[in-house]
Amino acid sequence: MGNPVYWGLGTALAAALAGGLAWTVASGRLGRSAPYVVCLVVFATLWTAWAYWAIYDLQISLDRGDKVRLASLVDWTSVREGIRDDLKAAYTNKIIAPDPRVQALSQAMSGAMIDRMVDAQINPSTLSDMARSGFGGSDPMGQIRYAFFEGSPLVFRMDIGPEGSATDHQTIYLLEWNLGWRLKRIIVAPYLLNQPPR
Repeated sequence: MGNPVYWGLGTALAAALAGGLAWTVASGRLGRSAPYVVCLVVFATLWTAWAYWAIYDLQISLDRGDKVRLASLVDWTSVREGIRDDLKAAYTNKIIAPDPRVQALSQAMSGAMIDRMVDAQINPSTLSDMARSGFGGSDPMGQIRYAFFEGSPLVFRMDIGPEGSATDHQTIYLLEWNLGWRLKRIIVAPYLLNQPPR
């Protein structure tokens, strides 16, 4: 990732677990439960490594504009739906008019425009272009400010933003495991949604 401390901590943690486990097993402290503990630690380590590999694969595929790979790494229907919800919450629901009928019509028209825009713009090509132009395509892993499980071992969170950026300037990617890790949700950085229209 952008800050090698993430990989360093991960490697150190895995080494510490392996070393501690080897010492415990060798000293006979676990007794008959040793094989089960070994299996559990190995599984947890491999599971975590798989999640980190998934975000690496995603970032590299975005950087290279690999449409074929992105088709399997991203749940486009779910991602589009989430972005639609964010945009509608930020813009459509803020439309206020003196006449309730005018307000309802304006909100419906705004929602329809957002639906068409998201369908047209959120695809492998445009997402790849945004990723490469946004935070420095020369180091795609340098965009990652945070990456770890979020509330469940089946959900992995990745915060994307420039180095030193505030939390509200970071876009959140949520990957979900369903027989493989896939990007399910993109939560747009709040500051982008709070900007006044030009």
